[in-house]
Amino acid sequence: MDLFGQLQDLMIKHHFRPEKKLSQFFCVNEALLQFLVNSARIEKGDVIIEVGPGTGFLTRKLLDKAKKVEAKVIAIDVDETMIDLLKIEFEEDIQKGHLELICTNTLTADFNALGATKIVALPPYHISSDLVTKIAMTKGIKKSILVLDKGFVEKLVAFEGFSEYVALTVLVNLNSKVEVLESNISPQSFFPSPNCQSSVVQMEFNVKNNSSDFFTFLRELFRHKNKDLGKSLKQSFMFLSQELNWSEKDFIKNLKTLKLTKKKVYILTPQEFLGVFEHFNDNQTKTSKKPVKKSAKID
Repeated sequence: MDLFGQLQDLMIKHHFRPEKKLSQFFCVNEALLQFLVNSARIEKGDVIIEVGPGTGFLTRKLLDKAKKVEAKVIAIDVDETMIDLLKIEFEEDIQKGHLELICTNTLTADFNALGATKIVALPPYHISSDLVTKIAMTKGIKKSILVLDKGFVEKLVAFEGFSEYVALTVLVNLNSKVEVLESNISPQSFFPSPNCQSSVVQMEFNVKNNSSDFFTFLRELFRHKNKDLGKSLKQSFMFLSQELNWSEKDFIKNLKTLKLTKKKVYILTPQEFLGVFEHFNDNQTKTSKKPVKKSAKID
């Protein structure tokens, strides 16, 4: 029986229907699911996080591979109905420790505490920005394979100077190699069909700076993305001084010795953004310790 037929059977058996408010679009393209698993290159000791497992079609394929190499799958879903379904369908794998189910909002889960090494998922599209930010700012993750709205993926791979180039573009590209593995996935690969094309994006992480301070800095500068860097920094100082504990005296001194001040913010490369941040942040006299801030959303 094909996946659409299996989905229909599960909907009847467990008495549910896709929830629009949760962006539930269940993948019924078996080739796509296998492609995700193959691309993940699951290895011994890997802890794979699946975001929004739904009916478990991808979960099953991840487990098939994970069990062969002594890896583990952790599936996180906010929908109690889906978690209850998975408890029944994967009872043996749960008992043997191959699969762990967590019923919570993925954005509040601690990937680091869970020991995550890879993220492989078809997550709800409405959390794409926050989820990618969370992944990019989590230590220990080696690779992420995600199916996302094609329009959003275009932001992740945008070059400086393009309208899609935003703070998250810089954060992700500075700290990982981003590659679109499949750019055009038909809406018919899902039930119900989303109102967009989808893409598979891979991020292989090599972290240079994924701190919350750096992302705060990026987001603030991109509020003035069409201005020269020097003007953008001046207009951002009051906010940055409060958020990053920068002193005015040091800021003025560092601004005088900064290169690139005449360059537009939106054409700075990720590496140039890091250089500017380090120029100011590493030469600041910090007078007090800031409270830890939660991850911010994408502009």
